[in-house]
Amino acid sequence: MKNLILIIGMVGAFSMLTINVCAQDSETSNHSLDMGIPEVCLLDTDAGSISLELTTTEAGAQISGGTGTGYAQVSSIVSAAETRTIEATITGVPAGTSLEVDTAIPSNGNQGGILGSGTSSVALVNGAGAVTLVTTIGSCFTGTSATDGYVLSYTWDAGAVGDYGSIVATTGSTATVVLTITNTP
Repeated sequence: MKNLILIIGMVGAFSMLTINVCAQDSETSNHSLDMGIPEVCLLDTDAGSISLELTTTEAGAQISGGTGTGYAQVSSIVSAAETRTIEATITGVPAGTSLEVDTAIPSNGNQGGILGSGTSSVALVNGAGAVTLVTTIGSCFTGTSATDGYVLSYTWDAGAVGDYGSIVATTGSTATVVLTITNTP
């Protein structure tokens, strides 16, 4: 009987010790994380040159047919109250000719975010100042391969009929389009 009482007492003491040990396993703590995302504004173009050539194969017809495509890649993180715009300027368009660009928003699946809106049939004129190609760009990315990004479709043609007499044959002539991405408040 004494052994039974001793065993029951020991079991009771171990039970209370186990309950106290379990009650102390609910301690918590935390970490404070200081986090930030800086504004990002990066613009790049595919490295290749775009070949445009005006020609005709029919006697009496004016020259035409210079078309080509380029791409502009963007990474953008904006503040809450702003968007971005891509503008273009040009130098080197041969006299008597005209150059237009259509800008399409990326759609091949390698992009995400607020990509903005493109423009169509925008004339690029030597020395005329910047023209807008894309508006309302938010936080986005357009992909990094040579055919990712905003699609810039160039159309080069003979200019106004009155300017046709100033066209001269050229080889190796280079026009330069400068793209700029800016904040729009």
